[in-house]
Amino acid sequence: MIKKTYYVTPKGELHETEIEGHQLNSFKIKANHEEYMKIQQAIEKLRSQKYVQQHDFFSTNHFDEKEVDSHRDWTDNAIYDLYYLVHQLGTPETKAQIEQMGVLDALNTHTRK
Repeated sequence: MIKKTYYVTPKGELHETEIEGHQLNSFKIKANHEEYMKIQQAIEKLRSQKYVQQHDFFSTNHFDEKEVDSHRDWTDNAIYDLYYLVHQLGTPETKAQIEQMGVLDALNTHTRK
Protein backbone atom coordinates (compact mmCIF):
# COMPACT_ATOMS: atom_id res chain seq x y z
CA MET A 1 0.00 0.00 0.00
CA ILE A 2 1.13 3.51 -0.78
CA LYS A 3 1.98 5.66 2.22
CA LYS A 4 1.48 9.40 2.20
CA THR A 5 3.01 12.00 4.49
CA TYR A 6 0.74 13.69 7.02
CA TYR A 7 1.29 16.16 9.84
CA VAL A 8 -0.57 15.71 13.13
CA THR A 9 -0.98 18.87 15.19
CA PRO A 10 -1.45 18.97 18.97
CA LYS A 11 -4.98 20.22 18.30
CA GLY A 12 -5.78 16.93 16.62
CA GLU A 13 -5.69 18.08 13.03
CA LEU A 14 -4.28 16.07 10.15
CA HIS A 15 -2.71 17.97 7.28
CA GLU A 16 -1.03 16.82 4.08
CA THR A 17 1.37 19.75 4.22
CA GLU A 18 3.27 21.22 7.12
CA ILE A 19 1.82 24.45 8.42
CA GLU A 20 4.50 27.10 7.96
CA GLY A 21 5.00 29.70 10.65
CA HIS A 22 2.55 27.95 12.93
CA GLN A 23 3.33 28.12 16.65
CA LEU A 24 2.26 24.54 17.26
CA ASN A 25 4.74 21.81 16.51
CA SER A 26 3.37 18.98 14.38
CA PHE A 27 4.36 15.35 14.17
CA LYS A 28 5.28 14.03 10.72
CA ILE A 29 3.93 10.56 9.95
CA LYS A 30 3.73 8.23 6.96
CA ALA A 31 0.47 6.33 6.66
CA ASN A 32 -1.54 4.33 4.17
CA HIS A 33 -5.31 4.79 3.99
CA GLU A 34 -6.06 2.23 6.72
CA GLU A 35 -3.49 3.74 9.10
CA TYR A 36 -4.80 7.23 8.31
CA MET A 37 -8.29 6.09 9.29
CA LYS A 38 -6.98 4.61 12.57
CA ILE A 39 -5.37 7.91 13.50
CA GLN A 40 -8.54 9.79 12.53
CA GLN A 41 -10.57 7.49 14.79
CA ALA A 42 -8.15 8.02 17.69
CA ILE A 43 -8.46 11.79 17.26
CA GLU A 44 -12.26 11.63 17.08
CA LYS A 45 -12.33 9.48 20.21
CA LEU A 46 -10.48 12.19 22.12
CA ARG A 47 -12.68 14.94 20.71
CA SER A 48 -15.81 13.10 21.79
CA GLN A 49 -14.60 13.07 25.41
CA LYS A 50 -13.78 16.79 25.36
CA TYR A 51 -17.26 17.53 24.07
CA VAL A 52 -18.87 15.63 26.94
CA GLN A 53 -16.70 17.37 29.52
CA GLN A 54 -17.35 20.85 28.12
CA HIS A 55 -21.10 20.46 27.99
CA ASP A 56 -21.67 18.72 31.31
CA PHE A 57 -21.00 21.60 33.73
CA PHE A 58 -23.87 20.91 36.10
CA SER A 59 -23.43 17.19 36.47
CA THR A 60 -22.94 15.94 40.02
CA ASN A 61 -20.60 13.31 38.58
CA HIS A 62 -17.77 15.81 39.12
CA PHE A 63 -18.05 15.07 42.84
CA ASP A 64 -18.04 11.30 42.42
CA GLU A 65 -14.35 10.35 42.65
CA LYS A 66 -14.86 6.95 41.00
CA GLU A 67 -16.63 8.63 38.08
CA VAL A 68 -13.92 11.28 37.77
CA ASP A 69 -11.19 8.62 37.91
CA SER A 70 -12.90 6.56 35.22
CA HIS A 71 -13.12 9.63 32.94
CA ARG A 72 -9.48 10.45 33.63
CA ASP A 73 -8.43 6.86 32.91
CA TRP A 74 -10.49 6.83 29.70
CA THR A 75 -8.85 10.08 28.55
CA ASP A 76 -5.35 8.88 29.48
CA ASN A 77 -5.89 5.66 27.54
CA ALA A 78 -7.17 7.57 24.50
CA ILE A 79 -4.16 9.92 24.60
CA TYR A 80 -1.79 6.97 24.95
CA ASP A 81 -3.40 5.25 21.96
CA LEU A 82 -3.03 8.38 19.84
CA TYR A 83 0.61 8.98 20.80
CA TYR A 84 1.36 5.30 20.26
CA LEU A 85 -0.05 5.47 16.72
CA VAL A 86 1.82 8.70 15.97
CA HIS A 87 5.03 7.11 17.28
CA GLN A 88 4.45 3.91 15.31
CA LEU A 89 3.77 5.78 12.04
CA GLY A 90 6.20 8.61 12.67
CA THR A 91 9.38 9.44 10.85
CA PRO A 92 12.62 8.82 12.75
CA GLU A 93 12.56 12.49 13.83
CA THR A 94 8.97 12.17 15.12
CA LYS A 95 9.80 8.97 17.00
CA ALA A 96 12.81 10.64 18.62
CA GLN A 97 10.73 13.68 19.55
CA ILE A 98 8.05 11.56 21.25
CA GLU A 99 10.69 9.47 23.01
CA GLN A 100 12.41 12.64 24.29
CA MET A 101 9.07 13.89 25.59
CA GLY A 102 8.72 10.68 27.61
CA VAL A 103 4.99 10.77 27.00
CA LEU A 104 4.56 7.07 26.19
CA ASP A 105 6.38 5.95 29.32
CA ALA A 106 4.51 8.44 31.50
CA LEU A 107 1.10 7.52 30.10
CA ASN A 108 1.91 3.81 30.15
CA THR A 109 2.78 4.03 33.84
CA HIS A 110 -0.56 5.67 34.64
CA THR A 111 -2.88 3.85 32.27
CA ARG A 112 -1.57 0.35 31.81
CA LYS A 113 -1.62 -0.88 35.41
